Amino acid sequence: MKTEQILLIIEISRQGSISKAAQKLFMAQPNASNAVYALEQELGYQILERTYNGVTFTPRGKKFLQYAYSIQRNLDNIYLLKQEEKKIRLFVATYAYSFAENAFVRFCKSYINSAKTLNCSLTKIGTVKEGMEMLINDIVDISLIVCRRELYGYFEAEFKQNNLHPIFLDYVSLYITLSENHPMACKEADNLLEYVDYPCVSNAGLASNLAPPEVEELLRSVKMHIVMGPDEARLSLLESGNTFAISTPYPKKVLKEHGLVCRKIPNAERCMLLLVREEEYLNEELQNYIRIVREEIQKWLDDIV
Repeated sequence: MKTEQILLIIEISRQGSISKAAQKLFMAQPNASNAVYALEQELGYQILERTYNGVTFTPRGKKFLQYAYSIQRNLDNIYLLKQEEKKIRLFVATYAYSFAENAFVRFCKSYINSAKTLNCSLTKIGTVKEGMEMLINDIVDISLIVCRRELYGYFEAEFKQNNLHPIFLDYVSLYITLSENHPMACKEADNLLEYVDYPCVSNAGLASNLAPPEVEELLRSVKMHIVMGPDEARLSLLESGNTFAISTPYPKKVLKEHGLVCRKIPNAERCMLLLVREEEYLNEELQNYIRIVREEIQKWLDDIV
């Protein structure tokens, strides 16, 4: 197996065809096809399925691609060792939590005067699947995700199968948030079906993250379900009508500013996790971000209801 063959497979995954990948790598198309065939013969299994619309990866091919990305990253790191000045990269995928954004900003600031280059990005996601796929496809270096506590074992098996390393952060419950003037403001959230006649707001990923049965039943039963992020637009919607939101709790300061109250939903505890690729767990920059996230999440937890 040659490095050129591995890099060719990666380029095929990006371009969607052998001919386009060959063109990108300045190779003749027959040579690229022969290189793929030789690699498959050496490995003893098929990596690609050839179709009229291009190529797709077989199940084993997808697993091969994960390892190929890992080899490419390590090759890049090996070449970077010769450089005295530090090049920093951190691509983060995260649910919309303020502590994750604060940690990202702190991370960038910690390197801004010492790194030669600082290549960092923050992408918002709403489901565990998104966070996993972005890691597997090398789009990000770390994902902050949330899953139902009782189902952690189910997700843990998926993490292991995809060579992803979970880092537990803490537990947080789901809450109902609504205006102080809402008809249900004085009631606890122990019977969620009492809320079915009022407009409900939630994140896009709540149901697909396998919410508790009572929450799923409420989402199926409400007469109006609005999907939107936990930003200022949602807060404005909550403070101006009979709408309620299902989410993790807002900071006390935010609740006070917008005249809102929170009601804890029983048996709706969720695990907050960071996911990294197994082979990159000890990466210095990732460990620095993980440390900062742990500090920021503790501040956040101290500031919510």
